[in-house]
Amino acid sequence: MNTLKSGLSMLLACGLLLPALGLADRPADFETRLELYRNGKLAGETMFKLDTVNGRWTMASQTKSTKGLTSWIGLRESSTGEGDWHDGSPRPLRYDRNVKALVTMKWSADFDWESNVVRTVYPDGESQLELAPGVVDETALALTIRQGLKNGEREWRLRQVDEDEIEDAHFRVSAVKAVQTPLGCLQTHVVEKVRGAGSKRYTRTYYADDHDFVPVLVEHGKQGDEHVEGRVIALTVNGKPVDAGPDCVR
Repeated sequence: MNTLKSGLSMLLACGLLLPALGLADRPADFETRLELYRNGKLAGETMFKLDTVNGRWTMASQTKSTKGLTSWIGLRESSTGEGDWHDGSPRPLRYDRNVKALVTMKWSADFDWESNVVRTVYPDGESQLELAPGVVDETALALTIRQGLKNGEREWRLRQVDEDEIEDAHFRVSAVKAVQTPLGCLQTHVVEKVRGAGSKRYTRTYYADDHDFVPVLVEHGKQGDEHVEGRVIALTVNGKPVDAGPDCVR
């Protein structure tokens, strides 16, 4: 159960301050639905949605388990990140996460950029952490990577807020490959979280080149152990549903 919860929390996870960009260069709004598989067996489903209104963005996710033990305990996860754009880059303002598995666990972060502090509340307590330009939560992190991919970047060194600390987060493009999906064959950039030497854990997100680098496949797990995978089954970009295209040629 802990591995699955960890996998779900990493799905979005996917620094270098970007140059000022116009509105047209910002990542497109989208909504995507994915089926979740644990070690090859259907375990649940998840949804990601990005909305932008008057220069403010909201990224929401909802995950629920529908099969197996995690279904029996009623595993549910939801998160919402809110932010704006500052010097052309996504900047977080508020983040909330709720995880329900027999009991409900919550944590939140409020970013005060005038005072340069972020206040976090989590099951074990509260913290006040010092902010610096470029610090992100996991929703702003995902937007930063999408925006970077649009501008040809291949590596990101970021500072990400966790419950009681701000930690280094390193990501890079590990491959460019075609993947077969219910929407047809999609060309993707694969972005992988870089971990320490000897780590057996992996987190990979596949961003669709032709759909404004929206995530369409996610993988998280530990070599020789649990593997959690989210596979896209429906996608809308800027309010327009993406129709199925041709399959990959073998």
